[in-house]
Amino acid sequence: MSDSVFNLKTTTVDVLFRKIRDRAEINNLHFHDTRHEAITRLARKLEVLDLARIVGHKDLKQLMAYYNARPEEIASRLG
Repeated sequence: MSDSVFNLKTTTVDVLFRKIRDRAEINNLHFHDTRHEAITRLARKLEVLDLARIVGHKDLKQLMAYYNARPEEIASRLG
């Protein structure tokens, strides 16, 4: 049984990502950037410990880089 959801090799994912990026004419975008974007968006919705469990970070200091809440977002959570 494979752990892969889509049953794709990493090389295939890399090639597909590059093709789509180039077709969209986006410069200087790397696959790792998509992980950062996804974790940043999840950080807006999840508590830090839940996010750590999902993405596999053991060091919460590293994970805090993704928490970039604006003051109004923090205020809305309080009340």
